[in-house]
Amino acid sequence: MGGVNIESGKEALMVGIIILNYNGWELTKQCIESILRHFKGPYRIYLVDNASSIVMPEGYKDILHNHNVKLIEGKMNRGYSAGNNLGIKAALKDGCSHILISNNDILFTQDILEELLNFFEQNKKAGIAAPKVMLKDGVPQQVQLRCKLTLGGKYLNILRKTPLKFLSKRFVNDFYYTGNDKEPIKVYMVSGCCFMVSKECIRKIGYFDENTFLYEEENIMGCKMEREDFASYILPNITVLHLHGQSTEKMKAFSFVCMIESEIYYCRQYLRCHKWSVLPLIMIRVCEFLVKAVSDDDYKKNISDMFSKVWKEMKRNRA
Repeated sequence: MGGVNIESGKEALMVGIIILNYNGWELTKQCIESILRHFKGPYRIYLVDNASSIVMPEGYKDILHNHNVKLIEGKMNRGYSAGNNLGIKAALKDGCSHILISNNDILFTQDILEELLNFFEQNKKAGIAAPKVMLKDGVPQQVQLRCKLTLGGKYLNILRKTPLKFLSKRFVNDFYYTGNDKEPIKVYMVSGCCFMVSKECIRKIGYFDENTFLYEEENIMGCKMEREDFASYILPNITVLHLHGQSTEKMKAFSFVCMIESEIYYCRQYLRCHKWSVLPLIMIRVCEFLVKAVSDDDYKKNISDMFSKVWKEMKRNRA
């Protein structure tokens, strides 16, 4: 356990910090060390290893033991949502009042716990609150969701990287968080790389949807928050550093296929889109994959697997 308890009426607050690892031991070590260096508490770290194929380096278990980090070893890698759910369930079982979800490539440069906990105390409708996420080049990460991402929004988001980007200007202004705010700002959902959620919120909206392996978790969580009338906020006065913020241009083939599968699932299950309205989006993503395959061997050798998985997900799209 780190630090001392903060009293909220009769209830002592304790934050369970969930860090998900898959073959990223050095990044995970840096993340944990940044927590130990800056956080005063109260917290406990839950390190979830998603069945890494790389064995934990010698000496790491001593570090975890010395700082009371609970190691949860998944039997298989079932993705972001399922992995984080393992940690969330363990933290709630241990009596944690709040959960801080953190990618292993996040570095904490200040103690954000007290600010986040105080915000929850003062804003009873808040279910999720997050720091401003900064990239290595010193600019805010543009993934925060100021409004719901509809199917139309997805098409406009694609247009913003084309000569027709002027058509999506209003959408970009409404959707993306610029990081220029001084006071806490209410958003539809926050970045999945680092945010805090209250125990009451998790119990009401449920855990992460494990039907996605990677991507769309933020959009799905936003829909769940809206359904249960909880609010999400970004607190721009506290920041974290995201070391490996990744764009789709840098994706490996496996991740890109996961994105397509998750998009189809999100549109079907949460937006209730008719399958024919989603077809143009699928065709665009498939074309993007094939273009990448021209110059990237990783994409080229996974073309068959891509078509197989996309077709399987499309067949499920019976809405």
